[in-house]
Amino acid sequence: MKLFDEAFQAAAVTVNAFQTGQLEGNPADQGVSLPWVCQMAVNAGAGDHLEIGTSWGASAIAVALAKARAGLPGKVWCVDPYSKKRENVRKIGESGDLHVASISAARRNIKSAEVDVQIIRAKSLPFPDRLKDMRFVSAYVDGSHIGETPYLDLMEVSKRVDYYVGTDNYEEGYPDVLDACHKFLQQDLWNLYFKNFIFISFRKAAPPRNMILSNRLEHT
Repeated sequence: MKLFDEAFQAAAVTVNAFQTGQLEGNPADQGVSLPWVCQMAVNAGAGDHLEIGTSWGASAIAVALAKARAGLPGKVWCVDPYSKKRENVRKIGESGDLHVASISAARRNIKSAEVDVQIIRAKSLPFPDRLKDMRFVSAYVDGSHIGETPYLDLMEVSKRVDYYVGTDNYEEGYPDVLDACHKFLQQDLWNLYFKNFIFISFRKAAPPRNMILSNRLEHT
């Protein structure tokens, strides 16, 4: 995998914006996966990126910033139902109030970050009609980590993705995610691309060697 400075920079800018209060909420897992999601998206080249599970919008914003910094055209599309009961809940302040991600907060963050991100408020299963005929160069699955959903999400997005699919929380605390990734790898079309911390990525086909990611020499 080729590493791009733009991906690391975009992830750092995003995490800093949450830490300083420029953006609402918090990136999942303190943003540990953001650099690697961005690297995957930039390696995928020009084209749209798909995200399942958006929460506060951290990963979507980071990917959009990374693609823009790398000179790569393409929009980030997010699918999240924003139900009242969410996995991503944390306590803030001494009062212990619950701080729950909402679509309005995510949209405010996206507007503040000035990035090209569109949220589709819907469940990922069945896949939203609005996106079912679209193609994407990369996808990040970070929705429900329970039961068959992680595997079904991987299978569903893989039908529409040309190069890379990544998922988060590949760790002992999420056995259903581990099982989903192992089952996904049993297919002939997808191979392990890389793993960093709790993020894991799969590649269907390597981009052509002469594919130009942007008009900059280091992206050839």
